[in-house]
Amino acid sequence: MARAGVTYHDIAKAAEAVKTQGQEPTVDRVREHLGTGSKSTIAPLLKRWRSDNGEAAAVSGLPNDLVEVIKSLHERVQQMADHRIEQARREFEALNEELRNELTQANNAIAQLTARQQDLENQAERLSKEKSEQSQSLEDVRVSLANAESQRDEALTRANDLKESVSELKQENRDIRDHFEHYQQRTAEDRQQEREQFHLVSRGLKDQIQDLQLRLSQADSKASELVDANEWLQRHTHELEQANAIQKGTLDRQVADIQKLEHQLNDASAKSREQQHKSEQLVDNIAALTSQKADVDKQVAVLSQAFETTKADLIASQNRVEVLSDEYKLILQEKAVIQGQFKQLQESLSR
Repeated sequence: MARAGVTYHDIAKAAEAVKTQGQEPTVDRVREHLGTGSKSTIAPLLKRWRSDNGEAAAVSGLPNDLVEVIKSLHERVQQMADHRIEQARREFEALNEELRNELTQANNAIAQLTARQQDLENQAERLSKEKSEQSQSLEDVRVSLANAESQRDEALTRANDLKESVSELKQENRDIRDHFEHYQQRTAEDRQQEREQFHLVSRGLKDQIQDLQLRLSQADSKASELVDANEWLQRHTHELEQANAIQKGTLDRQVADIQKLEHQLNDASAKSREQQHKSEQLVDNIAALTSQKADVDKQVAVLSQAFETTKADLIASQNRVEVLSDEYKLILQEKAVIQGQFKQLQESLSR
């Protein structure tokens, strides 16, 4: 529709001005002169102006009817050209809109992949923190094992001391028996003196027995502490195994997500190859996504290596716990032997 204000008077004035310039008043020239108005509005008004002005003058000696036919043909050709131009413009706008929609979809896909990559990076960072915490826990376990080994060494040293004390007591007991047999051959006075000496020695032996009992109770306490430490290590090892299983499950899920991202990336790459002649920018974005995928693959490789290292450390801790259990069993056996020897010594003294 024509802009409000374009009237027949405006069309007539514009046609006169075009004609004054030595040009044939056409729809395009009148519209260009006015600077406004649509062709569908200008064409009937211009035709009315021509009818009112009775344009019948000959052009280069041609009949008026031929001139009108030529003008009509010219206007028809002009209208067809305008129609084709408008149609080409609409097709161009439709194609441009389609390309914009495809570009928007590609940008959305890229944004989704970028967000997914950010999530993977956050998960990788969280796994790294968990690995650090587990490494610290393993270090605490190593320290606890070292303390347990130190306590075990102390218990072994004390057990050896107890063995030596028991051996000394046995030797003293044998010496006392030899002296006792020797003194039995003497007179009654010597026997009385020997009895007094024997009582003194017995009191000393009782003191030594009490000392041995105290040391034995201390060895029992240390053995109980070792049992508690062993139980704590077993519980901590179980917790580490559970944490390791959780970390493995998380890593498997991340690998599945990465494979899904690879499929999505392949689809996006195929679509990008189809639209390569439409947008060079999509090719650059896909190349950037490929580089980011390689970085994610590297991070996954690093996480896998860290998982294997954690698993090896866990196996080493389990081996240390088994060794500590074997050492604890040896201590219990040595304790039983000492108790048996102590019982024999008491029985020999009570005779």
